[in-house]
Formats: sequence, C-alpha cells, structure tokens
Amino acid sequence: MTIEDDPARVYGPEQCNSVAGRDWSWWDLWCCVIAVKDHAGDINDLAGVIAARIRDNHTTMLYSRDSDDARLSHLLDLNQRLHAVGLNPADLAGPAILGDRKITSRARAKFKANIPFGAYARTPPMRDLPADRLRRRSRFGHWPTFTCDPAVFYDKFRPTIQRKEWVTERQTSRATDVLQRRLDDLDGPRRSLAERLALYRAFYTAAIEFADIADDSSGCLGDMRTETWLEYLKIDWRSAGMTPEHYWQDLCELRVWEDYGLDYQHENAWFASARNGDIDLIEGILTTLADEARSFVLDYQANSAKAAIKNLHRPPRSPRH
Repeated sequence: MTIEDDPARVYGPEQCNSVAGRDWSWWDLWCCVIAVKDHAGDINDLAGVIAARIRDNHTTMLYSRDSDDARLSHLLDLNQRLHAVGLNPADLAGPAILGDRKITSRARAKFKANIPFGAYARTPPMRDLPADRLRRRSRFGHWPTFTCDPAVFYDKFRPTIQRKEWVTERQTSRATDVLQRRLDDLDGPRRSLAERLALYRAFYTAAIEFADIADDSSGCLGDMRTETWLEYLKIDWRSAGMTPEHYWQDLCELRVWEDYGLDYQHENAWFASARNGDIDLIEGILTTLADEARSFVLDYQANSAKAAIKNLHRPPRSPRH
C-alpha cells in the first residue's frame, strides 16, 4: 500500500489507495485503523460504540448527533463494501499503516471532531444519512410496484407543493384548497381502481412533502391529509392488481415514517383491509423495519414499527368522535 499524501492535508473523501480492484478513501482507511487498533478488526463493534454514543448523548443539550450519524452511516457502508470483495479492515490497515503515528492520530481525531458539511469533507454515505434515505424510500421507493405509476399523478401536485421558502399559515390554507381541488379534478368515475390507488398514493407523498415546509397551525392541511388517507385505505388494492407483499411493504414503511399523526383516532385504519393470511406477512415486514431503524439508531421509528405491530393485533374499534 502506498500513501501519497500527508493525512493532515486531506479531509476524508479523497482516494487513499486501490485494493482488490476498488478505490478506498481516507475515511475508509481511518475507520479501518480504529477498528483494528481498538476493536479487534471488527467494524460492527466500532459501529456499536458510535451507536451507543448517540443513544447516551441524545438528551444532552450541547450534543448534535449529525457527525456521529455520518460516521455510523459510513462504517456500515464500508463494512458492506469490504465484505463484497472479501476483505477485512486489516487488509486496508496493515502493519505499515498501523505503525504510522500520524495516520493513527488523524484517525482518532476524525472520530471525535465535528465533520463539516459538503462533498469535500463527507463521503456519499455521510451526505445521504440513513434517516433521509429511509424517509425518501417510504415516500417514493415502492412506486414501481404499483400497477399504475403514482409519479404520473405526483407531477400534477408538484407545482403547488414545491416551494423555496417556509409557507405561512395563510399560504398553507390557500395551497390546501388548491390541492383539494386538484385531487377532485383528477379523481372520479372515469378512473380505474389502479389509477385511483396511484392517485391517492401520490397525494399522500405530495401532502407530507408539503407538510414538511408548511405552517399548519389552522389544521386544514392535517384534516385534509387524514380524510384523503382514509379514502386511500378504502380502495380495493387487490382488485387494483397489487400483491400483498408490495402493498404491505409500502404501507408499513409509510406507517413507520409518518411524522404528523394523520392517523390520530384512526390508529387501526392502517390494517383494516388485512386478511388472516396477511398478518404474519405484515408483522414480519414491521419487525424487519424495526431492526433496520434500530441499526441506524433511529429508535423513534423502531418504536413506531413495534407500536404498529400492537395495533395490528388489536381488535378493531369504532373511531372516536
């Protein structure tokens, strides 16, 4: 292995060397150095230490978890890349590297200091954090499994929801009216079940994307979201051509990542269309989502998945008024 640059002059994403036909960054090397020196070459053990640090400090006022989230994301990605080519951390951090005090000192510093934002300082896994990636997947990731593509309808709502600035309460109210009229215009008896399923699914994502940037103090957007969501759940997705595996995967991810309580007083509505044969499938999906979220220290989402399992097994009840 040849080190061409002084590690004190690099930020991390720069290429460090090539091994097994792949390029490896300085961040890769620093992670491997710490793993070999302090964790018996076990990157998962190092990742566990970072995860514990996030959990231990999450209520500390002066602690921001962003840099540790970035380190954890990179570690987990690095572990996958190493396994893909049959390498372990010692293959990158060999004796010559471990004996270089400057590299070790730099590696240790990188696991303590805040990491600046930007491509110059962060690798791709650090810039696309798990929370952002999984939230995006829940909103858009399973659209290819629909028999009618929701993206076709989502584009109809895009001009209303995409704003560069925070949306005031009055603007939110006006935009909500626009969204409702647009939905009504797109809906109707001319639509097949597959089209209606795609339309309302696209509206869910459009409305939640808008909720991210809108002041909904009046509750008008939230009320409309709940109403249209319940309408979506009434659509016969089986007759629309969806398979249980695809439908429940999409729905469970929405349930785990729903941030605005659109199901308030309708907590059991998510699984109203479930048949006996679906229960084990749904529970398995939710359990997998909980484990995935927990691995990224997304404990709120993990707990949300566990709560959904309880709702799944809870007897139906009439909505409260």
